Amino acid sequence: MLGYELDLAFRSFRRNKVLTLLMVLAIALGIGAAMTTLTVYTILAADPLPGRSQNIYIVHLDPQELLDYVPGEEPQDQLTRFDAEALLRDKRADRQALMTGGFVAIEPEQRAQQPFRTEARFTSADFFAMFATPFASGGGWSAADDESRARVAVISQSLGRRLFGGADAVGRTVRMGGADFRVVGVMAPWRPVPHFYDLYFGKYAEAENVFVPFSTSRELKLERMGTLNCWGTQRTKDLTSLEASCVWIQYWVELGSAAKAAA
Repeated sequence: MLGYELDLAFRSFRRNKVLTLLMVLAIALGIGAAMTTLTVYTILAADPLPGRSQNIYIVHLDPQELLDYVPGEEPQDQLTRFDAEALLRDKRADRQALMTGGFVAIEPEQRAQQPFRTEARFTSADFFAMFATPFASGGGWSAADDESRARVAVISQSLGRRLFGGADAVGRTVRMGGADFRVVGVMAPWRPVPHFYDLYFGKYAEAENVFVPFSTSRELKLERMGTLNCWGTQRTKDLTSLEASCVWIQYWVELGSAAKAAA
C-alpha cells in the first residue's frame, strides 16, 4: 500500500512540479514556524529555579527624595549600596545576597597563556545556597569571608580547565585584578534561563566564570558592569560608594513561607 501511495505521489509530482514544490515549501514553513514558536514559548515560560522560585524574592526600596514622588509608583529595581549593605547586616531573611555584575582581568600562571578578561559576579556568601548552584568540587565562601574582604573566589569548571587543565582548581591561586585569589569552589555547568538574578547583565546570558565577595570587589575597585541610576546633586566622585545616591545593586532574599514574606 505504501509503495502504491508513493507511486501516485511521484506521478503527481511529475505532472505539477511547481505546484508540488510550493505545497512542500508551505508545509515546511508551517512546521518550522510552529516549532520556533513552541521553542520560544518553552524558553520564556521556563522556571530558572524549579522547586525553589516560590521562596525567592527580589527586594525593592524607594530611597529617592520626595521631590517628583508619585504615590503608588513602583520603585526602581535596584538598591543603593548603603541600603543593600544595611539589609545584609540585618539578616532578616532565611538567606540574602547582594550582587552586581562585572569583569576581572586574569593573569594565567602559565606564561604561554595571554592575560584575558572574563565575566564576574560580585556577591555575598548566601548566593550559592540560595540559588542551589551546582559544584564540581569545593563550595562557596563564608559570611566571615565577606566581612574580612577575603581574597577567595568560585570559578566555573570551564575556566578551571582553561587555567589548570584537568587538575582540580580548589586550593589553587588565580591572579585577578592585580591580586591573588584562592579558589574555594569550582562550579559545575549552570545556566539558569532566563538569567533572572541580573537581567541588566543579559536576559539570556550564561552564568559568570568568576564569583568573588562583593566587599572584596569594592576594596580592589574591580570593574563593574550594569546600569547605574543616580539622582540629586552628587558630592562624591565614586558613584559606587556608600554615600552616593545611586541604585546599582540587586538584592535577593529567600523566605521559606508566606508569613515570613509578609513580615
